[in-house]
Amino acid sequence: MLEALQLDRFVGIPYCPRHMDCADLALLVQRDLFGRHVVLAGKRARPLDLDAQAAAIAGYCSELGTAVEQPQDGDAVLMRDIGADQAGHIGTYVFTNYAPHVLHTSHKLGASVLHRVQDLPGYGLAVEGYFRWK
Repeated sequence: MLEALQLDRFVGIPYCPRHMDCADLALLVQRDLFGRHVVLAGKRARPLDLDAQAAAIAGYCSELGTAVEQPQDGDAVLMRDIGADQAGHIGTYVFTNYAPHVLHTSHKLGASVLHRVQDLPGYGLAVEGYFRWK
């Protein structure tokens, strides 16, 4: 179980569609917190349109790794906006403060946040699946 202090430096990072979107945050957390050097497509597209973002992220699913039923700290969390046809959002799973959480960012949030998984529907998000990085 991670302690909240380990996560504090990743909370409140301003969202930027070109330099700190949800995928950038996930890669930063993997590197700095879990010591994993993972890559999402060498020169990944940075579409600004929400549907195009969803399509790009869906294309990265095979790069995330293996789908898992029981997530562990550091696993990728693939999410979709409630009502959307496909997932278009990624975060990092952590178990802290005795509950499962997702560390993520989006244009709607404005900065990176740590949400309890059970609270995601209140933010318009549904978990599509958990993936263990390769």
